[in-house]
Amino acid sequence: MKKYTPSTLSHELDALIRSRYPSVLVEGEIGQIYAAASGHRYLDLRDRNATLKCICWRDDWNNLRFTPKQGDKVICRGRLGVYGQKGHHQLTVHVVTPSGEGDLARKIAEIKQRLMADGLLDPTRKRPLPRMPKFVGVATSLAGAALQDFLKVTAVRHPSARILVSGCTVQGNHAAGSVLQALELLIEDGRSEVLVITRGGGSKEDLLAFQNEQLARFVARCPIPVVSAVGHQIDTTMCDLVADAVEPTPSAAAARVVPDDSNLRRQIDEASMGLDRAMAVAISARRERVRGLRNRLRHPGDRLAEVRRRRETLLGRMQLAMNGHLQRRRVRVDAMKQRMLPALKTRVTRSRGRLQAASGRLEALSPLAVLGRGYSIVMSESGVVTSADGVRSGDRLKIRVADGEFDAVAGTGEPQLKMF
Repeated sequence: MKKYTPSTLSHELDALIRSRYPSVLVEGEIGQIYAAASGHRYLDLRDRNATLKCICWRDDWNNLRFTPKQGDKVICRGRLGVYGQKGHHQLTVHVVTPSGEGDLARKIAEIKQRLMADGLLDPTRKRPLPRMPKFVGVATSLAGAALQDFLKVTAVRHPSARILVSGCTVQGNHAAGSVLQALELLIEDGRSEVLVITRGGGSKEDLLAFQNEQLARFVARCPIPVVSAVGHQIDTTMCDLVADAVEPTPSAAAARVVPDDSNLRRQIDEASMGLDRAMAVAISARRERVRGLRNRLRHPGDRLAEVRRRRETLLGRMQLAMNGHLQRRRVRVDAMKQRMLPALKTRVTRSRGRLQAASGRLEALSPLAVLGRGYSIVMSESGVVTSADGVRSGDRLKIRVADGEFDAVAGTGEPQLKMF
């Protein structure tokens, strides 16, 4: 059998437990908490039947999202081992969360999914806030500092705004219903142009009322734009997700919903100065234009006389141009005449010679030319008789001689002429 000392046994047990339980979740109630000078925290985690010693190193303690205190029911995540000097088992804690926070986160995630499925988280449905509301509705606690902060900022920025406050509970189990009733009262009043839900921040547990699904759906369907200012910059609630605008504090919400009168006055002054400059420039430009028109403006008689002079000048120029044009045309016609007459004479002479030559040739070839020498032309009803075979006895003939023509009838035997 192996023999151990207390130290070696503790060391071996520590290695065994560490390997068996490298990371565990332990739920219980915090008993005593002791803060060491080094910044480490020693605490007891207990239930009805047992107590577990725990240690949380300084860096892990400083990184916790909330500060545990005695009596809190928490869930510790860490590594189990054996503390060698005292020989008892101990939990080295890395993360501490409130008991039930995991269930709460799951429920909030489920609510978010339902709201998203219904389109209530769509950024496009968010409405713009009025620029200069006359009435602002506020749902908040009448006794909290949030209301005073809101009123102080609005009084400084825009004193003419009227703040309608509907008191409600902003923390606890009945806070969601109270806030919902306060919003209903402001809506029924009908004067508010924008609604603000606000409180002075707080822990995640303090903001649970604003994770309520019924309140979130009411805010999403509110007929008046809603600004949510119920947490800090790092916190986001269901009301924040469905509201038309989100601000981290009541003061920021007040600055969001009402304008700054000093900025408005400055903008008005700048716009007035710009308008004065623009008017001065416009007036100067108009004056210059009037001055130019005045210089160009002349007496109608002067303009008429100038028009007459221009007309006479144009008429003179036109007459000169026409005379010059006609003169050039005359010279051109005379020149053409001088060239045309000899050409015509020459052409007529040539044509006459060609005509005489052609006429002589035609006379020489004409059958009528031989009639003067005692010849004649005999024609029957069928045409010129060129052969005796083409004439029958009794045919009427027409005989043409040099000085006329006469009729004849073809006979038999010796030809006989008969005058008709």
